[in-house]
Amino acid sequence: MMPLNRLQRVPAHQSPSRIGLTAAICCPPSRFPLLTGASLVPVQLSASACSAAVRSSRRRAVTVAVGAAAASDGFAAGVNSSGSVVDPSAAEGRRVVIVGGGWAGFGAAKHLSEQGYDVTLLEASPNPGGLSSGWRTASGRAVEAGMKGFWYQYKNTFKLLEELQLPSWPLTDFTTSGFWSPRGLVTEAPVFSKMPRLPTLVGQFVYTFPLYWALPLEDRLTMLPFLATLADYVSSEERYEQYDKMSAYELFRQCGVSTRCYNEFLRPTLLVGLFAPPEDLSAAAVLETLYFYALAHQNDFDVCWPRGSIAELIFQPLVEKIRTAGGRVLGNRLVTGLTVDPATGEVASVEAADRSTGEIASYPTDAVVFAVGIGGMQKLVSANPALAKQPDFRSIMELRSLDVIATRIWFDRRVATRYPANVLSGFETTAGATFFNLNDLQDEYRNEPGTVISADFYHANSLLPLSDQEIVDRVVSHVATCEPGFKGAKVTDSIVLRFPKAVTHFSPGSYQHRPFQATTIPNVFMAGDWVKGVPHGANGLSQERAYVTGLSAANLVISRLDRGGQPAQILDVEPDEPHIAAARAAVRGLREVAAAAGLRSPFL
Repeated sequence: MMPLNRLQRVPAHQSPSRIGLTAAICCPPSRFPLLTGASLVPVQLSASACSAAVRSSRRRAVTVAVGAAAASDGFAAGVNSSGSVVDPSAAEGRRVVIVGGGWAGFGAAKHLSEQGYDVTLLEASPNPGGLSSGWRTASGRAVEAGMKGFWYQYKNTFKLLEELQLPSWPLTDFTTSGFWSPRGLVTEAPVFSKMPRLPTLVGQFVYTFPLYWALPLEDRLTMLPFLATLADYVSSEERYEQYDKMSAYELFRQCGVSTRCYNEFLRPTLLVGLFAPPEDLSAAAVLETLYFYALAHQNDFDVCWPRGSIAELIFQPLVEKIRTAGGRVLGNRLVTGLTVDPATGEVASVEAADRSTGEIASYPTDAVVFAVGIGGMQKLVSANPALAKQPDFRSIMELRSLDVIATRIWFDRRVATRYPANVLSGFETTAGATFFNLNDLQDEYRNEPGTVISADFYHANSLLPLSDQEIVDRVVSHVATCEPGFKGAKVTDSIVLRFPKAVTHFSPGSYQHRPFQATTIPNVFMAGDWVKGVPHGANGLSQERAYVTGLSAANLVISRLDRGGQPAQILDVEPDEPHIAAARAAVRGLREVAAAAGLRSPFL
């Protein structure tokens, strides 16, 4: 699907992360900011702009020669692919600093380094990966910030995995998922790609009709008027913004969705899909997310899962690939400020503190890519006047983020589960939840004597104050309600991870405040699932969207610096099927006729 002009519009003066979470795990969020900032000129850190670790250390400013920087944690290198140190003078005009290591940051770093640009990626956490970062405990157990799914339309992500030439494919086959309420199974999501291809919506209906549904057919049919809005919300930019300003709950109510369908299916689906209840979500964001993940084509809802730690299976090889191409990935680097050239208005260097030594280094640059989340950018904007005076950066302060809790629990015995992946609805008043049987999904646990469960809570603000034990007890209770085999099973180990304000909140009216990739600072670009104006069909909280925006940001850098190199080739999602394209064209035509005649829209 190629989005309409609404998604391609860029202001005339412009060229055409999630947050790294391991830092928050290693240091409590209340004491350790994931990303902070300082005054631009001179480079002087205020006490409020530094972490406790940096405040207590010496403040010796260090100017780092590009290519000669070395990371204290060992996963970065300052050499090129031949093993020699990069000559800083030779890199002038091609230097790029990328802030944030995740799908977006690594996407930009990989392509730019492969095109010969001198790339330095600064990541606040010790390990690479952003929201997909992970590590191992002292006892050798793998821990991650929740489970990440890979959907059928993740074309660019799958292409990346092929390019990495990994020893084995790191993902499972597409798997069936179960949807549960406290009363039992609601339904399941089959693997649609294993069935004959039918026209979209027809295929989804035909193949789910014979499945068990706790939700009566008459309630499911109340969703049909809502599905009609899929042809309307992109009929014009003005229509999209109208849908964005209303909540998904308001849209469901106007379309006549039944209370039971809303409470038992749509609300829990959105709590785990966009991490918030429909009353707190933009109707436009919900429509484009559902379209990308489930409704554009029969197979879109098919999902597979990592066969182990994403940090180990994917991001460590990706870091090595960037290093081999001459790039540097520096962990434990907390960005503390920017230096702006007053003559050009461009960022000339990025300052960052090494969390292990406390030294503050300056990284000269010709272009900057911010690949961090909303919270990180808000800290930078608050601390740096050069950003704060720009309307597009200041508008970021209007955006919101959501809380997540991730757990991993080891039981004393093996318990078979009906589905490896499960969505829970109604178990928490305001939070959505999922749980995964890692014995079925990940190679490391296939022969584990006990069961290993990964369970996550989304929109988890009301759960954050609970103790670890209270959260573990809730997970055990919820899982046992779905799978009675867990009753009586003893927990032998557990880990609870809290991530306040960690992921994008697509709240009603937020579209107007989201930044474009090209900014009002000529050599600064944005990447992440929360930016707008990206001519690509991947939407919502999507690893694919984050990676695509990283590639797109790399293309903007190449165009800006004009120092050679080929733009990244970005694969779009499958185009609209003919009957969907015809329906959308018809809706646009009817809307134009209705507007000309002064008639009210049948949709809103």
